[in-house]
Amino acid sequence: MRYTITEALGAMRRLERADAGRLRGVEVRYDIDRLTGLSTLPAPHGPRLVELIEARKAGRITADTPQYLVYSDGLPIAWVTMHATVVTPDVPLSRVQARHQRDVAQCLAAMDRGALADLADQRDQREGRPITGEDTVDPGVLRVARPDDPTRTRWIRIGPDLDTARQTVARVIGDADALVVTAVGYGHHGDHAHRLTLPLLCAIHQVATAHQVSLHTVGDWIDDELGLAGRVDPATLARQFTDAYLGRYASRAGYAEHRMREQGWTDLLHQLGIWPYFDHRRYEQHLFSDEVIAIGREGWQTGQGVEVFHRPAATS
Repeated sequence: MRYTITEALGAMRRLERADAGRLRGVEVRYDIDRLTGLSTLPAPHGPRLVELIEARKAGRITADTPQYLVYSDGLPIAWVTMHATVVTPDVPLSRVQARHQRDVAQCLAAMDRGALADLADQRDQREGRPITGEDTVDPGVLRVARPDDPTRTRWIRIGPDLDTARQTVARVIGDADALVVTAVGYGHHGDHAHRLTLPLLCAIHQVATAHQVSLHTVGDWIDDELGLAGRVDPATLARQFTDAYLGRYASRAGYAEHRMREQGWTDLLHQLGIWPYFDHRRYEQHLFSDEVIAIGREGWQTGQGVEVFHRPAATS
């Protein structure tokens, strides 16, 4: 499959195979027997790259071992090591190759968290730090690292207090400025945001505690196109959530029944004897198409119902 340059750079950020013609990215572990052009790099880069690849073939993996390799017009212009270091050899390049190298270096400097987690898993295995199930399943657990050593990770638990979270991070990794590699249980935003910060994650805890909802619910609402559409500020999250949140209901139908009682329709329809003829399903569809949204699945599937939110006000 042929990529555009933009698509290829996106795949490279995830350390995935990408082919945009003159610009290509390959995963060394899967293509190690098909790599070409390594020795075309001038010394010392070419011989060193060949040495590292041959060592990997023999099962000798170090911090400098290439994990991902990028070519421009057949010449290796950048690679990522097993410790997530980005190497851009200073060699003579054509104008196109130089532009590719700049773009790739910028892209790889903002590597995807999933790619970092994969490298961290491999490093933990090599260095004898196997993770347990308890490390990865409880909401509120983070995998953090120093920004200058992103694959040397530690698992911690945080809560709503930001100062406490920062103290925990500083104690565990020696630096309060943590790179959050994995955030467990924070919904879609926790899984898919490019970068996460402690202030935001603690703000999510604060909101979840105040409204007795799950961290997952808050993260899903943040990323929902009818929630915050991913545009979140820790300083305003609590107010925005409070303004939007209507409560938990057993189902969408349950919310529709609540809304009818709130408006006085239930008693009126019974008094007039037309309750059986009212189109409840259509009214429910109207509410969830025009007025509110539901985060979560129906209660019969999860036992926890749906969380209902106001839709954002329409803008002209």
